[in-house]
Amino acid sequence: MQPAACETRPSKTVAAITAERSVPAVSSEATPAARGWLVGPWFDALFVANIAWPLLVLAQVGEGFSGQAGLQFWQVYYVTTPHRWVTLLIVFLDRERFHQRRRAFLGVAACVAVVCLGVRLTTGALTCLMTIDYLWNAWHFASQHHGIYRIYSRLGYPTPTRGLTLEKWAMRGFLLYVILRVASATWSDAALEAFLRTCDWIAAVVPLWLVARDFSQARAGSRGRTAYLLSVSALYLCLLWAVHERRLGLVLSLATASALFHAVEYLSLVSWSVRQRHAAMGGRMGLLGYLAPRWGITLAVFVLVLGAGGWLMDQRFIEVWLLLNVMVAFLHYAYDGLIWRRRSLPHPTLSPAAGERVG
Repeated sequence: MQPAACETRPSKTVAAITAERSVPAVSSEATPAARGWLVGPWFDALFVANIAWPLLVLAQVGEGFSGQAGLQFWQVYYVTTPHRWVTLLIVFLDRERFHQRRRAFLGVAACVAVVCLGVRLTTGALTCLMTIDYLWNAWHFASQHHGIYRIYSRLGYPTPTRGLTLEKWAMRGFLLYVILRVASATWSDAALEAFLRTCDWIAAVVPLWLVARDFSQARAGSRGRTAYLLSVSALYLCLLWAVHERRLGLVLSLATASALFHAVEYLSLVSWSVRQRHAAMGGRMGLLGYLAPRWGITLAVFVLVLGAGGWLMDQRFIEVWLLLNVMVAFLHYAYDGLIWRRRSLPHPTLSPAAGERVG
């Protein structure tokens, strides 16, 4: 089973979308309803905070609560896979972004290709790469969730800088612990399991503290931030409880929901970012600048073509498709760590927090 259901990463990432990246400055004349949201209350609630995730869990009830194959089909081919591959579009089709760090992007691509092909050709298997993918993806999940939370913190109103380091590592540490705990769900070591069950109670205190802290800093423009934190915290607390109680079917269902949550929020964030960059840079973005005003149809076609193509490849050339996806996953994690940094956002209207990323 993959982290939080089908992803992986250690290094920073869009998920380290953390307040340290691309957040557009909000004018003092902005309407109160627009403050604190990336797009708007309903869009953010459904596609960033993913408040409907409990319905995804309920949709999998049946078959012994082991999860519906149909839902996992759509999740893998039409959500999780496209959300990784779309990173290549926003890197290589954005002329300004690509030329800014051409050597870094090409160097990372070359290293990933050499390592993955080398492992495949010398061992004949991808086992060690899948292990790396799981661990890296776990960090990717944690840093992205925290990164989005920090972006919300910077939308509309400045937030206190006090305690940000503790917040950062507390939130990431909790999410990382839960994702790695999922991997232990089938372990049979009684002594280790007893120790982890004690750690579960300690870990569960973290999101409660984060929520209490968030409410203590609540302002008129913090509704988006609070909604996001509550949704993420509830999902991962439920996942932790399911692992703690060794309800493996429920673990799988919640892990699938967490993978959808992660991918949908990333696609939403990318869509928001593309529009922000286009408004700031226009023609300097190259082909991506042409696609930006047509981003909705572009993303829909991309998802449909990649999903259908991925399914066909999986049926006929499964080894090749698996290798390609591992390579793209590594590029997704690594590029996220590059494109969401302050120095990669040259326009003054984009004002990220210092030193974090989205994952």
